[in-house]
Amino acid sequence: MGDDFQDDPGMQPRKIRMDDLDAFHELFSQVAAEGLYSTRPQAPPKAVIARALERAADNGWAVYVIEHAGRIVATAEAYPDSYCRPEGDATVGILGMQVHASWRRQGLGRRLLEKVIEHCREQGMRCIELNVFKSNQAALALYRLYGFVWVDDLPVCQLPAGHRDQPQRMRLVLKKPLLG
Repeated sequence: MGDDFQDDPGMQPRKIRMDDLDAFHELFSQVAAEGLYSTRPQAPPKAVIARALERAADNGWAVYVIEHAGRIVATAEAYPDSYCRPEGDATVGILGMQVHASWRRQGLGRRLLEKVIEHCREQGMRCIELNVFKSNQAALALYRLYGFVWVDDLPVCQLPAGHRDQPQRMRLVLKKPLLG
């Protein structure tokens, strides 16, 4: 796989479409089944994801995918915190990212993250937040590279794979682009 996708237009981030629902759910299910990156042991039901994607489309929220050979191999999204939690802030994007195991560490997360940051900035969000486990050193390095900083540690939890891990919250303050 290597760098052969650099010039492949199919390997560039694109906005998700409703007809991506099955492939999106499949990737979510595969990553959740690893039991390493979320406390969620499985993907939410397709109907729940479909409603979220409809809301994202209606509101222009950042939900992007990268596809290869007709399969979605990576996704990233930033839903407003107010969508995720009733008391949440509509100007804070909550980042979620998933990359298929065989496509990790090949730049797909970077491409998606750049697209989501740009989208959130254009939407006028003031920051993007995420939760990441301290054991996920590759993700931590990527987020730090793009300016995310540690905000606080969250309670240690048991992952579906069986080990305990410490999640932490990180934040990227978005600055508006300079004019001119």
